[in-house]
Order: sequence, then structure tokens, then C-alpha cells
Amino acid sequence: MKFRLRIFSKIDDIPINTKFILVSFLCVILPILTVNLIFLNNLSRTVREREEENFKISYERAKTDIVNAIRESVAVSHSIYTDADIYRELDRYYKKGEYYGVFISSLRERAGRYLAIYKNISNITIYTSNRTIDSGGHFIVIDDEIRESPWYKKNREVDGKPVLYAFVEPREYGGGKYKEFLSLIRTMDGFQRGMHDRVLRIDIDTIWIRNTLKREEDYLNLYIVDNERRVVLSSNDEHIYEGGSGYRFVNFDDLFQDDELLLDYNLGEASYMKGWRLVGVPNEEKVYMAMKQSRNFILLLAFISIFISGILVYIILSSYNYRIKRLSSHMSKFGEGQMDIISLNEGKDEIGQLINNFNKMAKRINNLINDVYKLEIQKRDLELERVQAEINFLQSQMNPHFLFNTLNAILIVSKRNGYTEIIDVIGYLSKTLRRLLSWKDDLVTVDEEISFIEMYLEIEKFRFVEKFKYEILANDDVKNYKIPKMSIQPLVENACKHGIQPKKDHGSITVEVKLYKGEGDFEKKLKISVKDSGVGIPEEKIREILENLEEDIYTIGSIGIKNVYRRLKLYYGEDFKFFIQSTKGKGTDVSFIIPLESKLPDLSNEKDM
Repeated sequence: MKFRLRIFSKIDDIPINTKFILVSFLCVILPILTVNLIFLNNLSRTVREREEENFKISYERAKTDIVNAIRESVAVSHSIYTDADIYRELDRYYKKGEYYGVFISSLRERAGRYLAIYKNISNITIYTSNRTIDSGGHFIVIDDEIRESPWYKKNREVDGKPVLYAFVEPREYGGGKYKEFLSLIRTMDGFQRGMHDRVLRIDIDTIWIRNTLKREEDYLNLYIVDNERRVVLSSNDEHIYEGGSGYRFVNFDDLFQDDELLLDYNLGEASYMKGWRLVGVPNEEKVYMAMKQSRNFILLLAFISIFISGILVYIILSSYNYRIKRLSSHMSKFGEGQMDIISLNEGKDEIGQLINNFNKMAKRINNLINDVYKLEIQKRDLELERVQAEINFLQSQMNPHFLFNTLNAILIVSKRNGYTEIIDVIGYLSKTLRRLLSWKDDLVTVDEEISFIEMYLEIEKFRFVEKFKYEILANDDVKNYKIPKMSIQPLVENACKHGIQPKKDHGSITVEVKLYKGEGDFEKKLKISVKDSGVGIPEEKIREILENLEEDIYTIGSIGIKNVYRRLKLYYGEDFKFFIQSTKGKGTDVSFIIPLESKLPDLSNEKDM
């Protein structure tokens, strides 16, 4: 305990500026740096993993396209290999000029039709030792130069089996110094051996393959390596060099070191692709740039966070220092009897509350010293005013009860003396007053509201004698729904006062409550209407009433309507409709439509408050 007190004592001795700086560094700057470094490390690892995944996706995409192109070439070679008509035409002995007709009618179409279908194949050539045919198109006579070519020798080495082979030949015409080939070669011995040699060579389009490799340059530099470890195709054209005897492919071991990061997998397990590989060298520059962008973003974020934190700490520290110094200065003067108030915007924080309390204390002491007697007199006056207000409030509550009790006394006297004409009216009036005094629920059933309306109409009928009649239409299916209390009576009172009373002859009032479903409504609603056959309302007056419903403007004949409208809006918001229809000299129809199942708020407590 003593140790803790000693520590707190040491902390209390540190100036507040130093405390703020220590807290800012230990609790703001250091955590920001730590969190950002951890975030940077995790983000760098995530970026590298994402880029490595992109490398694999890019590699697999290129590999799939290249393998599919090779397999298409194999499929074409198999179709030609099994075409008996080609064997028959190649083994025939042709007289001079006879071969051309056969070539045009049959051979050209049989060998060339695949080129239109398979875009990855650049050429199909069948080499034969039959010297009676004319070299051209897709059929070439084997001569000594062909027999000495590397691809022909390769075909002999594998005994005529299908083999994938790459080679380079000097370009005799066109652009460039050389032309590279990637060919599928096989001997055509599927039927009778015959007296002639037949070799099929399908050249895969190396331009298409190179474009496929270049397509992935954003992620990988790709190299196709054959079973002799030669780099036969690449995305950057680094695989061919000019040797003493012509152009040659670069050896894989001369191009790459053992410790380089490579994606190196076989193209396939088929015999013709055995030993062929697709090698991918990841574009480390892309990874570096992605990580650099992430690092720069994190560092910028850390700098902004520390900068903003420093500015905020400086502003807060300045605010604390200034106010504390002012408070300390005034408290020093306070001991000397100078009870001056600190005049500044003290704020609402703890120091502001302290300054505010200091000012209050100074004011109280000054008031106690200078105005103690005046304060006592003011307190007595305030107490008298409060008591008088309570008395007035009690009196205002007694008046309605006194009126109610007086009506009951008149009712008893009327019964005792046989004044039958006014007994019912006094009873209705007494019940009406009782209902108004007992406003405990703000929501009542339709049945309760109709009963109240019926009592009110009986009183009006007594007042007008035989001048009007009334009708209340409400089926049993609507009587249990709840509506806001006193939402119909003001409309009925309005109809009696402004509709029937000015009329010279008889009039009628109809109150109707029914279920209603209008166009666009998904559920039934409650429609309440009050119709009278009175003098009606001019169109200009109706327009004025409707325009003033939302305003605090009351006109003659619109007070009851406005009160009902506002009560409905209080309960239902915008989910109700209010209508006024009137014809001059024929009467008025005021109606509203409200929801059935809405959970209406009970505002009775608010009324009591």
C-alpha cells in the first residue's frame, strides 16, 4: 500500500504537460506504430500469398491452352492416320498430269479441311516417297534435304510413333531471320505398308502459342522446355541464338540457376509429350510493386494518424494549460479576498465544470455577503406564489365536479316533481359530463363512441325540438375496433351547429361506421362519416379549411374539424385519409379512413401530464 502511494505521489509531482506527452506517446503513438507494423506485416504476407495464387492461376491457364492445342493436333493426326483414302491415293502410280486432278478432287480437301476448324494449327503436310506425285499444297515428295532435316531424323529415332518436336529453320523469304516450328510428327503406317514412305507433320501455330505465353507476362515469364532440356518457346524471345551451324535453342540449364523460384511442371503424361515441361518465372517486380503500394499506404496511414493525434494532443494540452493557469491565478487571489469571476468560455469538460463551480461559489459568496436579506424576501414571495398556484389548480378541478353534482341534484328534483320532459335530457347531459371527466383511456371502442354520440344527439334533438332527426349506422363487425376518443363528436357538433341550425326547415344527420377497402389497399380499413342535410359549405370555404388543417389558423366552422384532423394525425401519422364533400343547400359529408390493426399509442398519460 505504501509502495502504491509512493508511486502515485511521484506521478502527482510530474507536470501535466509531461504527463500528456508521456500518455500520448505510450497510449497513442506507440500503439499506432505497433498496430501499423503488425498490419503491414500481415498485409505483406497476404499480398504475397495473393500474388502467388495469381501466379498459379496464370500458369494453369497457359498450360491448359497449350496442352489443348497439342491434343487437338494429336486428334487431327489420328483422323488423317486412319483415313484409308489418303493411303490409297498416295500409293498410286500417276501418269504425267494425272495427279493434279486427284489432288484437286480429293487430297487437297482431305488434308486441308482441318485448318479451317482448328485455328491453333498453322499447317498440315504429308511427306511421301512416291515420286509420281507433284510436290505442292499439303503433299511433298521426300528428297535428300528432307531426309537430312532434324525433324525427319527424329521421326526415325522413335520408329515413326507420334512425337512432339521443335526445330528452327532459316527464313528464306518474309520478315525475320529464322522461323521456329513446333510440330507433331508421325509415320503413316496405319494400313498396308506399301512401297512408299509416308510421314505426317502437323505444325502448331507458334505465333498463337507465343501470344498465349505473352498474355501471362503480367504475372509470369513462361518457357516451354522439351525433353532435351531445350527452351523451344518463350514469352520474351530469349530462347534462340545463332550458332556456328545456324540457329539453335538455348539450353534450360544455361538460362536458369538452380536457386531461382520457378513453377516447373510436366505438360502431360502422354508418350508424345513425355519430358516436355512448362516453366514459369514469377514476375517479382509485380509482387514488389504490390507490396510497396501496401507499405506506402500503411506508412501514410500511420503518419496521418500520428500527425492528427499530435495536433489533437497539442490542442487539448493548450486548452487544459490555459484554463488551469487562469483557475490557479484566481484561486490565489481568492485567498486574498478578491472574489472575481473567471471570464472565459470554460467549456463542458471536468476543468470547465471546475471553473463553472468556482464561478458559482464566488457568486454565492458575494450574494450571501451583499444580498442575504433580499434573498430571504424573494424566497417568501416565491413560496406564496407556489401555494396560490396550487389553490387555483384545486379550484379548477372542483368546478366540473360541482357542475356534475348540481345536474344530478336537478335530475332528482325533476323525477320527484314529474318533470318528465327534461329528465332524459338531464340524464344524457350528466352521463356526457361524467364521460368527459373520466378521461382515463385515450382509445375507446366504436360501440362506446357511438353510445356517447347517441346521448349527444338526443340532447341536440331536445334543443331543436322536432327540427331534425338522426340515424346511426354501424354493424356489429365494427363495434369492437378501437378508435381515438372524441374523434366523431366534434364532427357531429359541427354538423348540428353549422349545418342544421342555420337551416329553416327540417334536417337530418347520419353517422356511419363501416369496413372499407379502396383501390390499392391490401387490407380493409375503417371508414367513419358524418353526413348532414344542412346548408352546406361553399367550395372556397372547403378549400380554405383543407389548406389550414396543418396550420395554427382557426376559422369559423373549422375548429372541430381541425381538432379531429390533428388527433388522427397524432395517432396514425400519414396512414389515414380525411375528406370533406359539400353541396350548397344540400348538406355536407365529412369522413375519414383509418387502419384497423395498427398498434395505436395510448396518449392518456400524456393528457394527464
